[in-house]
Amino acid sequence: MGVMGSSSSGQGPLSGVKVCILGASDFATDARFRKQTATLTEAGATVLALGVGSSAAPDLLDSAFEVRLLKPSIRQPRLGQEDVWWPLRVAVNLTYTNILTWWHLGRHVFAEEMQLASVATGFGPDIVHAYNIRTLPAAVRVKRATGARIVYDCRDLYTDVEYVSEHTRRRYREAEAQSIVHADAVLAVSEPLAEILQDRYGISRPTIIHNGPAKVMQAPLPIANPVRLFFQGAYRPNRNLASLIGAMKYLQGRATLTMQGFGDMEVRLREQVAALGLEDTVTFLAAADPLEVVESASRFDVGVICYKGDTLNLRSAVPNKLMDYLGAGLAVAASDLPGHRSVLDGSPAGIIIDPSSAESIAEALGSLVAEPRRVEAMKAAALELARTYQWDEQGKRMLGVYESLSSPPGTNHV
Repeated sequence: MGVMGSSSSGQGPLSGVKVCILGASDFATDARFRKQTATLTEAGATVLALGVGSSAAPDLLDSAFEVRLLKPSIRQPRLGQEDVWWPLRVAVNLTYTNILTWWHLGRHVFAEEMQLASVATGFGPDIVHAYNIRTLPAAVRVKRATGARIVYDCRDLYTDVEYVSEHTRRRYREAEAQSIVHADAVLAVSEPLAEILQDRYGISRPTIIHNGPAKVMQAPLPIANPVRLFFQGAYRPNRNLASLIGAMKYLQGRATLTMQGFGDMEVRLREQVAALGLEDTVTFLAAADPLEVVESASRFDVGVICYKGDTLNLRSAVPNKLMDYLGAGLAVAASDLPGHRSVLDGSPAGIIIDPSSAESIAEALGSLVAEPRRVEAMKAAALELARTYQWDEQGKRMLGVYESLSSPPGTNHV
């Protein structure tokens, strides 16, 4: 277990309140985590973040809170080391990681539950903030041991994702039904997700805390010619990125596409670009730091989200990238999904597209890039909409939840 950063607290509405955040990752690419911890520490809370990983991101080393990482159960194979010929290393890593991830999720569904609970209990928190169902059972253990209150932050509907087995999804559903009743407050990242949780478990309406942008640009940049399309985020099969790249065959000369992100799929996506002869039309950028995505995105014109919505999780989500596109002053082209509509309906900042094929995506984007004045108006409207969702406002709402739960240190909350 590694220890990084240093905890601190100051004066504010949460002065003297100890908060323990439980996560199933190392927080490296987690913008919401950074925004929430900044809000909590600025309000005076003493924060300990417990996650799973081998080392913390550099920007967390000197943070105003403490990060402890439990060693992950999946280890890197020998052929994954850098001194091995890189094509073989990539092939082995993809195969090995995929197999072990499925095995790990099947056997260790609840992210190091006992270890997280043990360390958190030793910290003696007043409030435990559990990210998703994978850490909620550990939070319940801490509550039973210490009397801490629980904030359940449901950021994804793990009970309805496609990348785990049905057996694992069933275990998630059973655990969420048993554990969510112990939460003293439930947060959700979208209106559709809050509605699902309320209806499914008969709980009070969760508080909506959107993943609002940490920054909103002052003004959008002028539109370029060709129009600059942009995708930001993880490269995963459920992002429908092959269809987006395929659509660029029909948009050559009128638009370019820049993809900024991370993930094992990048190799295949680059191969597709080369096979289609789109090297001058589609380019790749390394992932931006989590809190610098908005500024990085502001150089483009249209942010694209073309999920097909194959799962309830995708249909109910409001992705980080949607909020960041708005904060960057980009026109938005997004799939017709309830989560996207919950933000974009009623605003001229975005259009709804049909993501069913490369041709349908190209048709929607083609009609948009053919109207540069419309794109310019959408970019301005995006900034106006972003200001209603920006993190300053979301953070205030989250603090309201915390203040309603907090009480003088040492008070038994049971």
